Amino acid sequence: MEEKIKVIMIAHCSHSYFLGEGEKDLKKLFLNDWYVKTAKQLNKFYPKIEVECWAPEKLNIEKEEMILEGVKFKFFPVTFSPIYALDLSISMIKELKGEVRKSKEENYKLIIHIHEIHNLHGLLITTLFKNQKIIVQHHGGSWPLKHIKQTKRYKFFFPIFLLAQIWENLVLRNVDYFYALSEDEINYLRRVAPNSTIRFQTMGIDDEYFKRVDKKIARKKLNLGNKEKILIYIGRINDVKGVGFLLEAMNKLKEENILLKIIGFGPQEDKFKKYVKDNNLKNVEFLGGVFGEKKLLYLSASDAFVLPSSKEGAPVTVMEALAKNLPVVVTNVGGTPLMVKNGREGIIIPPRNSEEIVSGIREVLKWEKRDIKKYAEIYKWEKIIKETVGDYGN
Repeated sequence: MEEKIKVIMIAHCSHSYFLGEGEKDLKKLFLNDWYVKTAKQLNKFYPKIEVECWAPEKLNIEKEEMILEGVKFKFFPVTFSPIYALDLSISMIKELKGEVRKSKEENYKLIIHIHEIHNLHGLLITTLFKNQKIIVQHHGGSWPLKHIKQTKRYKFFFPIFLLAQIWENLVLRNVDYFYALSEDEINYLRRVAPNSTIRFQTMGIDDEYFKRVDKKIARKKLNLGNKEKILIYIGRINDVKGVGFLLEAMNKLKEENILLKIIGFGPQEDKFKKYVKDNNLKNVEFLGGVFGEKKLLYLSASDAFVLPSSKEGAPVTVMEALAKNLPVVVTNVGGTPLMVKNGREGIIIPPRNSEEIVSGIREVLKWEKRDIKKYAEIYKWEKIIKETVGDYGN
């Protein structure tokens, strides 16, 4: 008889923290969240595994259950939620205890799959359920002492961060598997949880990104010319993503036959559009939000992808670009050095440097056609889910 497995995916905080000004659609937010995408792919490839998505939600007064797109959701009211990542839902913890008890009574394997560990819920769960199988997916967060070093405004709360660090050092060893997104995180986890299995693992991408569309056909559909070299940027439009330095680079490249298409939106968009206007950059176009087939066409129509961030996890857009056979220019931050081998799939540069961006762009645009997409095969959802289910069963 095949062993029954139930997986509970747990989000690390209230989704409403990510609502933009004037936004009210929580469903759109959580349906695009990493933990939900993972649950959907589990349903797709391993339908016999029961999976639920749980999250605290500070907007909820009582527990809410629903099924959307084949996934069962449970949202729990928070007991308190002073700031991001410090949500506490006692009702969620109590229900998780009930699930553990039920799994023992009915003799099935229960997996607690936490999405992000450097937060109050993650530490509570790893403390209270140390004898349960726990898997943690890193989302790019930092351990307490690293976080306070990065965020100077919290320096007066150093004693609290120190206590949190001591807590992490004691309980992270209770985790069976860690999926980390950067070398820093991997090295940290090896120190505090030496007996856990730790590996680099990202979100997945769909097979549609690997389908070849001829560049000339894609450009014709988008009404783009064939003489120019086209760069593409996809992401939030803000300083952290390095958009300002990218625009400075395009200012230096405006005498060359190179165009930049920017896909995305963000709170600093007007500032960057003003820079483009003030500097008369005819080689830059803001496209706003572009999704689905049109986004795939822009990737197919491009010659290279650029992401000059100063902070990253493991950017999905880099995976998408590689799958579309695009060389990339990326900064040496977060998980990007684990995703891109310098000189093979692209060029890795230091952050916050427009001259380095210019140099990287010129370099990749000289490359002869390469089979870059083969290096993106590891990011296919099917492969990632297969590895994850293997961990569930071990």
